[in-house]
This record gives sequence, structure tokens and C-alpha cells, in this order.
Amino acid sequence: MPELVLEGCTPEPLMSYLKALGVLRLVSEQADAEARACWRNDVFVLSSTLDRDALMGFFLGRYQPTPIVAPWAGGSGFFPKDNHDAVDALAADNVSARCHRYRDAIRRVREILAEEKIAAKPGEKEKDQLLRRYRRELPAEIVEWMDAAMVLREDGQTFAPLLGTGGNDGRLDFTQNFMGRLVVLGLHRQSPARDAHPWLVHALFGRPLSGLPKASVGQFAPGRAGGPNATQGMDGDPIDNPWEFVLMIEGTLCLGGAAVRRLSAKRESRAALPFTVMPSPAGFASSAEADVVPSRGELWLPVWTRPARLAELRALFGEGRATVGRRTARSGVEFARAVAGLGVDRGIGEFVRLGFLRRSGKAYLAASLGRIEVPTQPRSEVALLHEIDAWLDAFRNACGSKEPARLRQALVAIDRAIFDLCRYRDHRFVQAVLIALGRAERALALAAGKVGKQVIRPLAGLSQAWLAESNDGSVEFEIAAALAGMYGEKDKIGPLRVHWEPVDWQRACRAWADRGRSVVWTSADLAASMSAVLIRRLMDAQRAACDSMPLASTSPASLAAISAFLLGQTVDRKIEDLVWALGLVQPARLPPCCAPDSPPLPRPYALLKLLFLPNPLRIDQTEYNIRPEPRIPPLLRAGRIGEACAIALRRLRSSGLMPMPYARSGSATRDADWQEANTSNISGKRLAAALLIPITPSDAARLAQLVLRPHTLEQIPSPSIAGKESWNHDDSV
Repeated sequence: MPELVLEGCTPEPLMSYLKALGVLRLVSEQADAEARACWRNDVFVLSSTLDRDALMGFFLGRYQPTPIVAPWAGGSGFFPKDNHDAVDALAADNVSARCHRYRDAIRRVREILAEEKIAAKPGEKEKDQLLRRYRRELPAEIVEWMDAAMVLREDGQTFAPLLGTGGNDGRLDFTQNFMGRLVVLGLHRQSPARDAHPWLVHALFGRPLSGLPKASVGQFAPGRAGGPNATQGMDGDPIDNPWEFVLMIEGTLCLGGAAVRRLSAKRESRAALPFTVMPSPAGFASSAEADVVPSRGELWLPVWTRPARLAELRALFGEGRATVGRRTARSGVEFARAVAGLGVDRGIGEFVRLGFLRRSGKAYLAASLGRIEVPTQPRSEVALLHEIDAWLDAFRNACGSKEPARLRQALVAIDRAIFDLCRYRDHRFVQAVLIALGRAERALALAAGKVGKQVIRPLAGLSQAWLAESNDGSVEFEIAAALAGMYGEKDKIGPLRVHWEPVDWQRACRAWADRGRSVVWTSADLAASMSAVLIRRLMDAQRAACDSMPLASTSPASLAAISAFLLGQTVDRKIEDLVWALGLVQPARLPPCCAPDSPPLPRPYALLKLLFLPNPLRIDQTEYNIRPEPRIPPLLRAGRIGEACAIALRRLRSSGLMPMPYARSGSATRDADWQEANTSNISGKRLAAALLIPITPSDAARLAQLVLRPHTLEQIPSPSIAGKESWNHDDSV
């Protein structure tokens, strides 16, 4: 079959998309039942037996308008205060043959209104009875239109945001305007109006045309709605091509809704509208939480790339529900998850996302919120989100409008991070989701999970796959993973997480605990918090009589990462965010970051770290138990690095080790070299914080090689070191 490229039909704005659906529906139902269509390069391609001239001839000469009316709303043309011109013109005896169905439908509606003795706009109770009678007695085309405009339920009506509030938007009645456009085109007469042909060419094939009539288009084409800055000058009038409005309304009949029940017949029925979900303030540049409240919802329009018949599209819109796991997507964020996780019917290349947002006072506009592609293969990183569904649902339900703003902001941040993850494939977006979850956890920890009358449990135990998917190979990630993976002696000392929020670590951090002295982490200064945690863990280990220091980790950091931290070459805010984030994940061993050109390692750190190891220092098959010195961290926090080094020297000697510089024949031990060392480029607070970061036993041995007399049988390669050359004396480093 020949293909017609309809340049005038594009996926955006909403009017143009619906116009394309209208063309396919009318051609399939009234001209060629085998017609197919698809989207190609952002234009609608129609395959049918009709060529260009035949398609034009069909709409100008044989097209029969669908009898679309809304005789339940004021302004529809059926009540005394309404404008009756268009309704009277289509109900006249001399109307053209193509409009006979319209004439008969209007007359039957008037008969029903007379029988019900309704002479004015009906109230809610009368409206409900009237709608049910319309569905029983009016032609199937009108029932199809009613399904697109609303869903009848036991307790009333639910309106589809696509058609406002049951076929009207405020004072703009879509059916009244539809009938008015038919009259302007002259379709109610035996021959169409003179301008019907050029207007149709413009509507179908996008040929430029000037002098379009002034007419309201409602929410369907924001660019034509008029208003400030709409054209040259200060203000502009709304303009419209009558054919575009007619074909658009015809296309809405492809999007019918239904009332469905889930799980039990006793449950309340709810509306199921094709690809329509609740709004989410995420995924577009101007997103704001304030946009959610007045919004009518979001509509996700599929863009299919393979030619499809009308019956296939009806099945797609009727059954192609987006699913997240085992449930139907309820919000824009969940719909994005469904798309990225292949939770929608196949054969769709992408979705156009539209939000019905309140703009220009109380008017609603179908604003384009971007697109999202459907991946060809399932995305494993998106599947990780199923692990947080239960916790996130509880958190979302608890975050009502009266709850603290910090919780609502945390929820919006999570939604935005999830939406970005669904759109883009990169480790950074998985990491952003984890960070957003960590910040929400921090907000909950301020009140031990209490949100109003509810208590949200801590989020914990996420699978190790989160680590692999969020690892960006940065120094900050390596340090955060080392801290988050810290553990203590079984049944005595908990993980590092107990120091930043009150959780019960003996219950796998899945329950809140009383806020005790263990919580010492603050958001003021990362280095100060880390050093406070070090002091706290030393105290807890002494109180619990631990056999080893609780400074081990499942994923120790490399010396290169620690050197970068000591010299202030890391982003502290990122480390802190990642510590909170990775604390939600089950610890795992991670490879160190790649840092071939790492900066020199400060020598005071090498000396002091030997006193803060989780296990005995092993040198040449000999183990040295070095007892930590609690006085060192406070001295470092006060900037008294030299005094801390002097204490460390004495502690090492008492443990049977000989630090350098060492006593020579006839000379005193030169501890003054350590006290007078040039440490102006080292922060005492950062040095104390670095002592908390776990390292591997092999790196501990390398540090020993830097500061201890080389009396071992086997030399250990040492990393680069910053300091005076006089410290080396006769031994090269």
C-alpha cells in the first residue's frame, strides 16, 4: 500500500498527536479497513489504499462526523442559557447526508431531556441519572465519546484529564466547539466551505498557511492559546485550524477509560484511563512540588515505530497498562520505571510525557514534559528499585501535606533521582538515587522515624548490586565504602551506622533504638564527625573489653585515597552523602580506585596509623600488638600534631618497635625531628579523621616500612612520602 507522510501530524503538541489518531480512526472506519500507520522521524506515516488526492477527497466529500455531544454540562448547546447556533445547524432538516447521524443523535438527546423534564443545567443527582440513561439509549459512537471523557462509577464520575471535566475545560465546551468547527467548515451543507481545502492541506501535510481564524483551542496546543508574548506585541489572540480541532476530537475516541476492580469484587471501583497517571514533580526542568497539587495528571502517549491497524491501537490503549512489578503504575515516576523496565507492551519506541498543569491563572495546559525511550533490553539497575518499593510506599504515604517540609523535599529528591535513572544509563544516576535515599534516612533519623502518628522503619539491607551499579570509581566513593563497611567485634560493637543515627544494629539496623551516646555524627564538619566517631569507637571497645579494635572494614581504602583526603583533594560533601547512602547497602569488597599519580603520603599519618589498626601489625612473620592511645585524636583535633607524634613514638617503642629517627651510638633519640616536622600543609582534624579510615594489612606493613627501622628480613616496597630528607638518615625510603 502507498505511504503518505503526514508532516502536519507530529507527536507534540497534544493536538497534533490526537489529530493523527483521528485520521487513522476515520480512514479505517469509513474508507479503508486495512489502513495502518506508524511514527517515523517524528511524523505520522499512513499506509492505505488512499493516495494524497483520495485522502483529501475523503475528508472533503465523504467523511461523516462522529456525533459528539455533551448534553450533561452547561455550555453544551442543549440548555436555555447556551449558544444553540451550532446544535440547531446540525439538527436542521436540510442538513447534509454526512451529518444525518449527528442530526438523529441531537434529536434523541432533546427527547430524553424532555422526558426527564430537565430544562436547565442538571445537578449532580440528575446528572448521574442522565448519564446512565444516555449510555443505555444513545448510539454507540456517543457512548465511546463518553468513555473517553469520563468513567462512571458507583459513587459518581471520574474525569479523564485529556478532556478536562467531562468534555469541557471551565467555560470552554469541547463538543460545542467541535460542532462549531463543523459548521465553519461547511460540512453540514452539501458542499464544504471555500477555505476547507487549504485548511485541510495545512492540517494534514503541514503546508504553511496564514490567516487562520481566531478560536480557542483550550489545553491541547499551548503555543496557540494566545496571551502575553504569544506573537508580536504585548498580547496575542488564540488561533486554530478548524480541521485540526475536528480531527483532534475524533482522535480522542481512541482513548477510552473504564471502571475496574482489583483483587476483590467488594473493593471500590476506580478509574483506569489509558496511560494516565498521577503527576510527579520530576523529570523536567521547571518541575516543582507546587505543580503537583493543581495538576490534573499526566498522560504518556506511545510512539510506535511499526505500522499498526486501528484494532491493534485500540488494544494498546485499552490493555497496554504500564506496570511496576505486579502493580499498575500510579505516578509519573512509576510510569518511567515501567518504561525503563519493559513493563509496557512491546513495539513502542518511546513515550511522550504530557502534564496537565495549571498556567495563566486557572487555565490548564497540556505541557510537554519530555520523552523517554523504551530500551530494547531490560535494565538491571532499574530492577534494583524493587528493593525499596515497600519502604518508599510507607515513606510516601506518611509524607502528607502537614508533615515537615524536609520530608516532602526528601521525597521529591528521591522521585527526581529515580526518574533520571530511568532516562539515562550511568553509574552516577544509581548513585544519585542512593544519595537521595540516604538524605531521606537522615531526615527520618532526626525524629527516630516518627512521621506524624506513623513510624517509618530504617532502610537497610539493600543488595550488594547497588554498590556495583553506583560505583563511579572516585576517591570519595572508595573512602565512603570503607567507612560504611566498618564492623566491630561480634555482639560487642556495631557498624559505623550506629554513630550517625539511632538504629538497633543487633537487629540488622532495621529498627530504631533510643538515641544514646553512640550517635556522634554531625553535619557541620566531615573531619570533625569522623574523628568523633574514632574516639567513640575507642571508648566503646575499651568498655566492651574487645580483643581487637573495631576499625576493620569489608572494603578497606587504599593509601592513595587516604593521601588525597589528607591533602584536601576530595569533596567532603560527597563523602558524607555517600557514607549515609552506602550504609543502607550490605557491605562488600570493592576494588580500590585507580590513582597511579597519587600525591605523597604525609609521614605523621604513617606513624600514627600504626596505633589504630584493627589487628596486630605483622612484620616478617612477627605480630606486634600495639595498644591505641586515646589521647592522640583530641591532640590532633587541637592541631598539636607534634605532641601526638611524640606519644606515638613512645607507644611504638613500648611495643618492641624502633621508629625512625632512632638512637645512634653516642647520641640521643631525636624525637624532636617529629615534633618540629613541617606539618603546615596537614590539617590536624583531617589527620585525626584519616585514622578512622580502614586500610589493608599489607598497606599497614608498608606504613611500618616508612617509619620503622628496617630490621625485617624482607623489605616491603614503600609508597611516596612527604617530609624532610634528614628523616631518612642512612636508610633510603
